[in-house]
Amino acid sequence: MRKVSISLLVVSLALAGFLASCASSAPSAAAAPAKVRKERTVIVPVPVLVKETSYYSDGQLDQYIVYTYDPSKKLLLEKDTYDPSQAAPMERVVSEWKNGQLAADVFYDRDGKVKFRHDYGYDAAGRLASDTVTDGKGRPSSSSTYTYDAAGDKIEWRVFDAAGILDAVTSYAYGAPGPDGAALPVLVTMKDPGGAVTGTIKLAYGPDGKLQRRDYLNPDGSLRKSELYAYQPAAPYGPVSMELLRADGSISEKTTYQSGDLGQILEATDSDGSGAIRGVTKYEYIVRDDTHTNVYYE
Repeated sequence: MRKVSISLLVVSLALAGFLASCASSAPSAAAAPAKVRKERTVIVPVPVLVKETSYYSDGQLDQYIVYTYDPSKKLLLEKDTYDPSQAAPMERVVSEWKNGQLAADVFYDRDGKVKFRHDYGYDAAGRLASDTVTDGKGRPSSSSTYTYDAAGDKIEWRVFDAAGILDAVTSYAYGAPGPDGAALPVLVTMKDPGGAVTGTIKLAYGPDGKLQRRDYLNPDGSLRKSELYAYQPAAPYGPVSMELLRADGSISEKTTYQSGDLGQILEATDSDGSGAIRGVTKYEYIVRDDTHTNVYYE
């Protein structure tokens, strides 16, 4: 039996060698050239809001807001709100930055006194982990903490009063990711300190990942109000309108938008349920050129 096994092995090896020699002598198709990794630098124009002006329904000036940035036009340094009858701003918000992250917003009144201060804290991943609000004398007013899941999505927001006692809890649930891969929140649940639901918000999106509907529900699950959003069907896909609906589906308020070539909102007109205009807000921008590197193979 051993001789037979060895003979079979010899025949098998010989046959394998013959097939290999045939394969090596047969003509082969030319191997496709490997694709080369290349990079392309593109300039992306980004609109940066610098002024916001509000008018009453009769066209008279209501107020305006001026935004100031750092030289890169990326970090907001100050937001000043003006009453047109006064030269000095009626409110100033000065933003403090540290390592590229917003560290605090300080709110000043017309006389330059601090009204309150909002400080922000971050975790090791650079996500907002906590914030604290203190009054003009540095006394705590409220604070918040934020929790994230393993994917980095915010799942809980806890609010505490001045004494550090839990005041409210908001949790977030997510659905399928949007076109850009980011998770989209579909349910927001608000609870009191004892865990009783005080309200919920349901969100729905279109195939492009844009928010289409937001429903506000009462604690018993009944509908309180809804917001409907519409967008331009073609580039730059800017917003067209937002309708605020009562529980019975009737319109209580509506905002219509005019957008620019980059999708930025240029004008927003607010009206009531009957269509009467309540006010108009106009927006002015500068353009920041961001540089992006696209990787492709050819």
